[in-house]
Amino acid sequence: MGEHGPYEIAFLTGGAVRVAQTALLALQERGRVRVSRGTHRVEAVLRDADDPVQAALLDRIPGTGVVLGVLLRSAAESDEVAAVAAGLGSAGLVRAGFRGRLRLTRAGRAARDRAVRDAPASGAGRLAALGPDGVEDARMRDILRTDDPKPVKLPRDWATKGVNRNTERSELRDTQYGDFGGSGGSL
Repeated sequence: MGEHGPYEIAFLTGGAVRVAQTALLALQERGRVRVSRGTHRVEAVLRDADDPVQAALLDRIPGTGVVLGVLLRSAAESDEVAAVAAGLGSAGLVRAGFRGRLRLTRAGRAARDRAVRDAPASGAGRLAALGPDGVEDARMRDILRTDDPKPVKLPRDWATKGVNRNTERSELRDTQYGDFGGSGGSL
């Protein structure tokens, strides 16, 4: 990666969300997170981080998982990603622009162009420099390039539709607790 690490390059080429994407891909490549292609749900498999940005991302994944877009936006707003931006500011590669938004300086644009030109052949560093289009794994490339699916809108009575609330008149046997033939005995 030369003079800058993958997170610095990710920030220069794509901003804070690209930093979060880079951390996610590094975790996914090491088998520490799993990302569903259909639902874009991210689940932590192993909560072991190599750096503070990965730790911040893992901390935002609850036990039930989280939708990819929500996770990336949340991690992009973390203190750890802000520290990456602050380091770039100290190096003179970014500065505050209109309404406080960070903008690349001339040196920052030159560093970005070098990073894109010298992008690694694979891995999270390639994503950092080239964005989701640079991801070699077709599955992850598609996941990162597509929007999260819209939530399904269920009708109000979806949970009770087709349920017989009159349990006294049901002719079905209750086999859950051992009533297997009317003898009343258990197994």
